[in-house]
Amino acid sequence: MKYTVKELFDEDYGCEGIPENSEPMVNVAAQSKDGKMRRFRFTESYITENKISEGSIISVGEDT
Repeated sequence: MKYTVKELFDEDYGCEGIPENSEPMVNVAAQSKDGKMRRFRFTESYITENKISEGSIISVGEDT
């Protein structure tokens, strides 16, 4: 299913910081064509490599 990215949020790791051997994560708030909002998590490197920003169209799920 395709979604339009509405907002990106850096993962909140609290005072402990990013867990050892983990990549920083980004939370993505996105909206489908029928108006339903969903949240997804992606690695920061995936977001950067795919140039995902607010307004980007992302494909998530079986029918992508």
